[in-house]
Amino acid sequence: MKPNKKLLAALAIVAIIAVPLLIKAGRGDSSKQVTVAVAAEQAIRPTILASGVLAYLNEVNLTSEVVAKVREILVKEGDTVVEGQLLLRLDPETYRNAIEREEASRRQGVISIERQRLALALAEKKLERGAQLFERKMIGQSEFDDLRNARDLTRVELKSSEEALRRADAILGEAREQFSKTDIRSPIGGVIVALPIKVGETAIASTNAFAGAQLMKIADTSAIQAELMVDEADVSKIALGQDVNVYAAAYPELALAGKVHQIALAPTLVNQGRSYEVTALLQAPKDIALRSGMSARADIFLGDGGNKLAVPVEAVGTDVDEDKKATRFVWVDRDGQARKVTVQVGLSDDKWEEITSGLQAGDRVITGPGKVVRGLVEGERISELKEKDDKDSDDADEGDVEVEVSDE
Repeated sequence: MKPNKKLLAALAIVAIIAVPLLIKAGRGDSSKQVTVAVAAEQAIRPTILASGVLAYLNEVNLTSEVVAKVREILVKEGDTVVEGQLLLRLDPETYRNAIEREEASRRQGVISIERQRLALALAEKKLERGAQLFERKMIGQSEFDDLRNARDLTRVELKSSEEALRRADAILGEAREQFSKTDIRSPIGGVIVALPIKVGETAIASTNAFAGAQLMKIADTSAIQAELMVDEADVSKIALGQDVNVYAAAYPELALAGKVHQIALAPTLVNQGRSYEVTALLQAPKDIALRSGMSARADIFLGDGGNKLAVPVEAVGTDVDEDKKATRFVWVDRDGQARKVTVQVGLSDDKWEEITSGLQAGDRVITGPGKVVRGLVEGERISELKEKDDKDSDDADEGDVEVEVSDE
């Protein structure tokens, strides 16, 4: 009697399924297999991501303090200048005329004062003579009062002329100061990095982005910084002196090391959100042509980068009670049994979570598999799932079970 092909195939499938189960039963292994990691000292460097632009450390937008046409430009873009160097001349005629006008006004004021002083001296003498005549009853009270009033009026007129002279001096000083501002000098030593103004154009006294408002930009190109925008949720974690790695868009693979130098006190509105500007001083290589205005991204490192007791991040779970209070915990392998331990955590990065209390170095924490960890109960038997054992088990489970189905 020939064997039934379908029957033989069914027996083969049953054998494939049953053999691994029989092997596991023979081993007497009723524990849950888990992956385990040892709590140990690890270097943790959490980071905050930020973006921004590069800027020269000392950069000045030079503007005019007076309104006048540009008569002469003595530098060109790319020139190196020193502090106090004459860069540009504006047409001074308007302010020279103002000086001459105020000088003439002042001279008139001086003459007026001299005239009033002479008039006062004369009035004093008349009053003195009138007093003598009044004592001798040679003039009446009314005439004597007129002499005294004339003296007092002359005093008032003299004080008025002196005040007018002081006012003229102030106006003249302002006119001279305005005249001096037609010679534009460099406030710092550096390089002319922008020169938008041209001879014949009108320079205006404004900080707004109007034509003629900016004469030129001067920068000290020997030092550069990154002006980074940090979300308001992260700014409280940043402190002065923290390490920063900045990546300019022009050199995306080159990490420019630096340190946090300044943290803004007031926020900036960015895309309807609030961000704070964080400035980092960079140690830029001299052979790299970095320029102000280049876009950049940055990693701002938190902590000191020292070794701390840590476990893999996947080992740490969270319980939330009815009051929405979160408690962090790990499962620990204690003599082949799963024990739930409450822990306090500190810094973390994408791999490690710092444990500040609850564990000791050498404790064996359960890291996975995730489905098994989520189903663990206190005191449940566990065994470590090792990669080599998995392979051996798979080889045994998938052992060669050859089933030949004869066509006969």
